[in-house]
Amino acid sequence: MLLDAVGRRRRFVVFVVLCILSLGVLTDQVRAPDRRRAGWLAFAAEGVLAPLTAGLSRIGDKVGAARAMLTEIGTLHGENARLRIEVARLRAENAQLQEASKEALRLRSLLAFKQQPYHTVSGRVIGRDPSHWFSTVLIDRGAADGIRRNDPVVTSEGLVGRVIETAGSWARVLLLLDPRSAAGVRVGQSRDAGVAEGQGQPMLRVKYLSRDADIRPGDQVVTAGLGEIYPRGLPVGTVVSVSRTEADLFQEALVRPDADLRHLEEMLVLVSAGQVAR
Repeated sequence: MLLDAVGRRRRFVVFVVLCILSLGVLTDQVRAPDRRRAGWLAFAAEGVLAPLTAGLSRIGDKVGAARAMLTEIGTLHGENARLRIEVARLRAENAQLQEASKEALRLRSLLAFKQQPYHTVSGRVIGRDPSHWFSTVLIDRGAADGIRRNDPVVTSEGLVGRVIETAGSWARVLLLLDPRSAAGVRVGQSRDAGVAEGQGQPMLRVKYLSRDADIRPGDQVVTAGLGEIYPRGLPVGTVVSVSRTEADLFQEALVRPDADLRHLEEMLVLVSAGQVAR
């Protein structure tokens, strides 16, 4: 009982002291010339809380900066995706324009060739034998356009071959590189005559050239016009190398065709006189 009384008395004394202190603080603030000036207890609290407040402020600034950065990153990702789509679209348009430009150049070259003294029919490749790449191609013109068997076929670069089969709306062209193909030619400045034969490979072989003829790599090869199929002077190819036969009776030359026979798209058929071309 005695201890309880002493405890109650101590708590009462502490309460009284706190009240006096509070009254003193309030009285000091009321008496101050500037009523808004904080008392010494407020200054003490501010001294304790200031570092914490500054730390929280810095954390808030960093959080705001991070949020702004994340927002900007999201915006940049969206802009980057839009730019990638735009670049892909522009690349596709550029590829289409380049292809159209190449086709226009090919057609312009064919038109210039068409101004030569031949009846011509323009055609586009619509098929190719994949198992015999150097053999034949199909074109979208045929007998209805005046095309007949053995009509020569050219591109703006040079000789392609001859027609071996035709129907109403299509024709089959035998390429120079086919082993069944042969054409009388003249080579270089010597104008020596020979026969260009296909080998089923990217090169032609010109046979039966005189052993005394001055034939060198780089010489041009043109059709001789000695047969009934190819007119005279059509570009055939360029000499790559020259060799002699076993008996040294003739020379032979490897010739690279002037026409790109692996990537044929448009060509002209030289229609014989008296045939109707449309």
